[in-house]
Amino acid sequence: MADATAILHRLAYVKQRLAIAAAAYLPSIPEWEAKCALALHGWLDAEHAEQLYSRIAELREPPPGAKDVPDARLEAALDEMFAAGDTRGRIAAVHGVVRPLFRSAVADYLRGTNPLCDQPSTRVLTAIQHEEEVIGRWGDAAAASVASSPEAIDWTGHLGAWVEAAGGVDGRRPAGNSPPARFSRPYRFAVLPRRDERFAGLFDPSTPADLVYLDETRDADERNAALMFKRLREMDVPELIAGIIAEHWAEERNARPAEPRKWTYYTAMFRQMWDEARHAMLGQALMESRGIDWTTLPVNVTFSWKLARHCSPLERHILLYAIEQSLMPRDRGKPYEHRVAAASGDPLSALFHDFDWADEVLHVDIARRCLKPELPGGLAEARQRADALWSRIAERLAADPLPADGDPRAVRDWWPRFARSVLGRDVAPVPDTDVKNWRPIE
Repeated sequence: MADATAILHRLAYVKQRLAIAAAAYLPSIPEWEAKCALALHGWLDAEHAEQLYSRIAELREPPPGAKDVPDARLEAALDEMFAAGDTRGRIAAVHGVVRPLFRSAVADYLRGTNPLCDQPSTRVLTAIQHEEEVIGRWGDAAAASVASSPEAIDWTGHLGAWVEAAGGVDGRRPAGNSPPARFSRPYRFAVLPRRDERFAGLFDPSTPADLVYLDETRDADERNAALMFKRLREMDVPELIAGIIAEHWAEERNARPAEPRKWTYYTAMFRQMWDEARHAMLGQALMESRGIDWTTLPVNVTFSWKLARHCSPLERHILLYAIEQSLMPRDRGKPYEHRVAAASGDPLSALFHDFDWADEVLHVDIARRCLKPELPGGLAEARQRADALWSRIAERLAADPLPADGDPRAVRDWWPRFARSVLGRDVAPVPDTDVKNWRPIE
């Protein structure tokens, strides 16, 4: 049993570190599809780590927490993932090295353990193994697509040597010498958002969709078009949440507090990160169902960028909570959005917004579990601080404006053209808007 506990701890720790790597990578990785994959994989990894920690707690020995490191050599090896700076290197590190070795270690454990006395472990690992196969369908294809690049070749060899020097994922291999390290502590992560070259208008300050969807003088199908764009634009929310997760984890690992956050905090936050990425994918699917090239739209990063630049992780979470709260009222929040989608005659949008509404209710509960303990005054303090934070951001943007869009494709009159492509007709003009004046609906 001692061997089983030691190996399960290493497996849980690797899953924890894969989840944190997903959060650390997501804001700064520019490719949209990679962001979507990281959001899903990060949540699954967080859940898997939680399941393994729970199983270890049943094995008589004092259970480890997320802060407990099973092997300093394994910790150092997984630290090296953070030194991969571009997409090719990151894909090679995660999907070319760590995940295949993790899957191999799980298979070895299942072959070697007694399936009767250790059945609870085999049940957990079999479920993880299945979801790793799902992850692998994307990850293996991604790794194959970059395998011949110099960056991927370099990182596959470098990180593979580090994990081997740690005795492998499960610690059963002979330990060796590691190559020179590329990562050095303290932990610091780049949380300002990036997008790939397909996108323009990343700092477009206009927010016409936020006016149109609430304007009941406009037809439901036009308001639904605004909702389609708002869902697509939600990629800035997982970018924001990923930064909160990564920076909180880094702060704790750098400071080593006696009572760090429990892993359940991170699991809940990863779930919300994935939900918000999924919402952006709902918008993408709605666009593609109508033949719209959504990459030509100004899917801007102004929200995640200004909060990452001007707010602490806790302050960002406060503002995220304020937005979630503003989406609950029936007359203007998620119930209203679902009614608009249904009234527009678009069954796919109605279905998507029905599930989107359910997710947002869950997210308010996640805030109660994750944010409330962070503030002496609880969620009442969060509500009190939110308005002052919005005002402070507006003041700082006046002194330190958003970067200018130098791309000639970035235009501020995009809304009429987009609406015409969706509806087949011209729409009434929209008053000028500016993101610096944006607040959650009241």
